[in-house]
Amino acid sequence: MALCCALYATAGNYGILVNGKTYFAGTHIDEPDAQGRDQFCAHVKVKSGDYLQLYDAEYKSKWVVPLDTWSVAGFTKGEDRYTASVTGCYDFYIKLKYEDDQVYVGAGSNCGDGEDVDDIYTGSVPHQCEAVLMQAFYNESYDAASPGVSEYGDTKWKTLTPQAAEIGAYFDYVWLPPSAYGDGAGYHPKQYSNQNSNWGTRAELEALISALHNAGSKVVADIVINHCAGYTTWCDFPEMDFGEYGKFYPDASYICNNDEVNAEWNKPSKESEGSGACWGTATGNADDGENWDGARDWAHDMPKVQKMFIAYLKWMRNVMKYDGFRYDKGDGFNNWHHHNYNKEARPEIAFMECYSGTEEIWGRIQASEYDIMGLDFCVKWDVFDKFAGWDYGHGRGNSLIAQGNGRYAVTFMESHDWFLRDNGFEFGGRGNSMKAELKARLMQANAFLLSMPGVPCIFYPHWKKYKEDLKPMILARKWAGVHSESAVENEYSTATGYQATIVGHNGWLILCLGDKANKQGFGPDYKLAASNYSTKEGHNESFEIWVNSSKPMPTGLEAVNGERFAEKAQKFLQDGKLFIRMGDKTYDMMGNAIY
Repeated sequence: MALCCALYATAGNYGILVNGKTYFAGTHIDEPDAQGRDQFCAHVKVKSGDYLQLYDAEYKSKWVVPLDTWSVAGFTKGEDRYTASVTGCYDFYIKLKYEDDQVYVGAGSNCGDGEDVDDIYTGSVPHQCEAVLMQAFYNESYDAASPGVSEYGDTKWKTLTPQAAEIGAYFDYVWLPPSAYGDGAGYHPKQYSNQNSNWGTRAELEALISALHNAGSKVVADIVINHCAGYTTWCDFPEMDFGEYGKFYPDASYICNNDEVNAEWNKPSKESEGSGACWGTATGNADDGENWDGARDWAHDMPKVQKMFIAYLKWMRNVMKYDGFRYDKGDGFNNWHHHNYNKEARPEIAFMECYSGTEEIWGRIQASEYDIMGLDFCVKWDVFDKFAGWDYGHGRGNSLIAQGNGRYAVTFMESHDWFLRDNGFEFGGRGNSMKAELKARLMQANAFLLSMPGVPCIFYPHWKKYKEDLKPMILARKWAGVHSESAVENEYSTATGYQATIVGHNGWLILCLGDKANKQGFGPDYKLAASNYSTKEGHNESFEIWVNSSKPMPTGLEAVNGERFAEKAQKFLQDGKLFIRMGDKTYDMMGNAIY
């Protein structure tokens, strides 16, 4: 986003922040006040869903003041920001007189530099996102000998490709594991430009991405750029060839100087080889995030490292055709880099792993200039692990979605970091979530996940084993139009049951868990979209999802206009419109039979 207003170095240098990007104001030439602080910022580019704040460059502070939309509407004032529901170029007149602070906004005549509004980068966090995400792998699911693979199947590229049509009928985004050449599952990459991995060949990957795109799904790459493995030693790295985006020849000068490769305890001695000839050779800037001691940490606070990863991410977007990014070890470098990388590569969606509590995750989202989403760990810790013990009294816990920040939350119940591992989580380690005796509570957890704000992420083994249970839940969410920023109303949370009404784009969804699920319904306007009734040892494990929607039942493999079909579907374009063919019938995307 270009700077459309003059930048003055004098005190009182105010501007408008749009998604954290500053438009600075020049002095208004007509009516400066006694302090010279009436300023004018012209041709600010805004898209629907953007957030705006006032900014003081001298003190690096941001806030909101009364906003007078004298000639345009569409800016809603929140606690610490405005949210736009309009798209275009606007002029802001900043009038600061202590207690009479005021900002006026008027329609700008043009964008000032010829750039089309549609070309503006306004962030990688979608606004009111209705998407449902799948994590399409689990730990070591590339390896036939890995625990669980015999039951759930491997998730190599060539294994997932035949499933693309069915996946695309339910999931808007599919998160794939790291695809760069490296160790094991790919979380210690060695050569980013080499897309042949334990998951399959580059050709097989490209075929999978193409199949998912044809089925209507977008594809999310697992981006591991906090750290890397050496090619043959601790500090040797191969050529990184990103074609038109450049070739790079990284060496130890790209590695943080406080990496363990330089640590005194790693110094070679007669008793131990330590890091060998690599010891002391890392000369990059110090790590500006949390260190990962299992591999070499890239010095992101260096222009040459940034240039290499901008090239890599652009190549992943434009050559490999990934649509979004999931950043591994998102706390491993300063989160400003997320914004820097995203604005260059322009993923449609970007989220990070920050294995921490909500306060730290939210702080890191803010540090990224609100240009990254976070995996909402406290949904798992505060909600789902309690469900496993028949306790529904924690509501939404201390999660991002509980704090009204669902736009920035990717919610999940299970992931590769816990599944089948010995870590004690009720729904995690040792494969507990897949035990037959926990199925009813697993369904409750997924019903909660698919009813709440945020972008829900469904775990592949759950889908593989229980897809017939999950499909109606996904369709219910889409039927109501529940989105990442949906409001949660009439919430009741007790030890024995939970109930809430979630406001969607198309209507209302009511979730009932435990003893709140009683088959009584909520009047003729509400339809029971998904349910299960179960009790165990005196505990109620039931759930219901009721929907009151202005839209028809969404198209899916499980239900179209109340009819049930075999699991064969084909999406196709005709005259610029998307249709689905199932059996001998064809439907539009609203579920209407065409022929």
